[in-house]
Amino acid sequence: MDRVSPQWSRARARRPGQVVARGARTHGGAIARDKFGKDGGVRSRPSHVIFDLDGTLCDSSAGILWSFHATLDALGLSADEATLRRLIGPPLGESFRMLGVHEEKIDEVVGIYRDFYAERGVYEAQLYEGVVSTLTALAEQGVRLAVATAKRVDFAHQMLTSLGVARFFDQISGASMDLRVTSKFDIMSAVIAQWDSVHGPDVWMVGDRHFDMVAARAHEVSAVGALWGFGGAEELRDAGAHWLVARPRELVREETEAGSPVCMLEEVCDACGHVMGSGHPAWCPGPSDLSDTVARG
Repeated sequence: MDRVSPQWSRARARRPGQVVARGARTHGGAIARDKFGKDGGVRSRPSHVIFDLDGTLCDSSAGILWSFHATLDALGLSADEATLRRLIGPPLGESFRMLGVHEEKIDEVVGIYRDFYAERGVYEAQLYEGVVSTLTALAEQGVRLAVATAKRVDFAHQMLTSLGVARFFDQISGASMDLRVTSKFDIMSAVIAQWDSVHGPDVWMVGDRHFDMVAARAHEVSAVGALWGFGGAEELRDAGAHWLVARPRELVREETEAGSPVCMLEEVCDACGHVMGSGHPAWCPGPSDLSDTVARG
């Protein structure tokens, strides 16, 4: 039986209904086509699915927030809970930079956080409703499954084992113990390499944050946004999501019912991760000429 998070009500989307990304165009009421979808947002079934962990498979917010607070207390710093919630998901180094920790102290502070997390935080997580049944259905369909998380890899193994779902995954990839591998792109690379470098729309990356969508786009796989996690529809669309899903079970529904189709006709900037177009930040060092960044429908 699934272990249900009390925060399940955080899902932010309505279904059914089409959600169109900023910059997407429609033709005659139907969403335009790109290489990751068909007219009207119909999608093919996946052959491989990579899941994020925190905010996608499980609600680990209690343990993460406790560990953030304990770390900041040890440093004589503070932050409100709303700020800390926005930092669930990104690599820890990035999170502590946002909290004002100086660059030369980042590795040390990450180490302090991980000590607190190992003491208590790793044990405070619950699977989202529907995760076990979704993983079971995908596995029965012959879909190969993996996890790619910014959480340290040993913590990821420990958490998934304690939650009883580690058995579903071919691979569990996470940040390295020595902090050399921390980016979502590199963590996904380890998974994809073990799958003989698969790519394309039949490979899905399911995650709840900007970093998941940007890494999926960079690897040329389907970017599937999970609306029940710590991000939100706007963040996921702006980062390049091809589809948004409001509940885990939507990942195994019939093609015509699967999630809210999002067809991105603008590409994501490699330099800053924002969608190219009018909302692209002026400070970005990326290309200023956007004329050839638009994917053709």
